[in-house]
Amino acid sequence: MCLAPSQTILSTDETGSVAPPIFTSVGQDAVNGPGDVFVIQSLLNKRLPKPHTDVPVTGTMDPGTILAIKAFQAVMMNMNPPTGYVAPGSPTYYALAARPLVTKEAPPPPRYGHVGIVPPEIIDAAKASQKRYGIAASVTLAQWIVESAWGAAMPPDSNNPFGIKALESQPAVESETREVIDGKVVTMTARFRRFASLSEAFEVHGKLLSTGSPYRTAMEVANDPDRFADALTGVYATDPQYGSTLKWVMDNYRLKQYD
Repeated sequence: MCLAPSQTILSTDETGSVAPPIFTSVGQDAVNGPGDVFVIQSLLNKRLPKPHTDVPVTGTMDPGTILAIKAFQAVMMNMNPPTGYVAPGSPTYYALAARPLVTKEAPPPPRYGHVGIVPPEIIDAAKASQKRYGIAASVTLAQWIVESAWGAAMPPDSNNPFGIKALESQPAVESETREVIDGKVVTMTARFRRFASLSEAFEVHGKLLSTGSPYRTAMEVANDPDRFADALTGVYATDPQYGSTLKWVMDNYRLKQYD
């Protein structure tokens, strides 16, 4: 088999060793060949912002790996919105595989984007929302993780980790977003609500779910986080796998302990 030029170039990782190439795309809506997934999962564990929980290196694609790619793209590449997709020879692949620059002073760790770690103030905000609006903290935390890639990817200057769209009369910022329309992922520009603080965002999120007419069916099963997550599919988000992703995140990161 003759390899494309971009697939034959080897990169050097931070240990000085040669990082193996990938031959198919990895991540969101990708080919996800097991060997290539294995490579990207291994590179993520070396290059994700520290501290972080390691991505299981299984060679099997899962929502956690996609979210880790998004967190890496958001924090380390300033990509907004992140794609969660790595192509052979792409900037994301080379950013993962390259040896990081050595500086005299290490940059301060980012506040958010630490895979597997939910900051205490985010947990407290989710618990407060559950107490006031009846939305399980596990669901709110899962949405925070999924919608903002562990808090790292929000519309600029918005304090909006939930992807809440703005009405005409509300403070807003414009930002690109990816929606699933007729089964296809489409990139478009949308108006997102601007909040004065993250606390306000959690407050509005809880009120929106508990009182908004589109979420009446979900609120009927608010005491069951899994059924609530399923009821958000196609309503809160256009992704047909939205509920499944939320449930995976709740289970794998043990978020139900906060309910």
